[in-house]
Amino acid sequence: MTIKEFKKWLDQFPEGTEVEVPSLEEGTSWQPDVTHFKKFEGESYVDFEFIDFTKNQFVKEDHPYFGKVVLQLGETT
Repeated sequence: MTIKEFKKWLDQFPEGTEVEVPSLEEGTSWQPDVTHFKKFEGESYVDFEFIDFTKNQFVKEDHPYFGKVVLQLGETT
């Protein structure tokens, strides 16, 4: 997917949407750190969740997501 295609795909979400992606987790003494990278080809390779917290009565002002709209991107396994 090109930047142009990615921008077009992103246009379906409000401009104030925050994007979150997974981060690397450190391994243990018997399991090393592992990161896998795949070409982003749209929804077939990436799970996404769009969450609108702006009207959620249970997210209070002291919560980090208060009043926010979030797009979470991640890899399907």
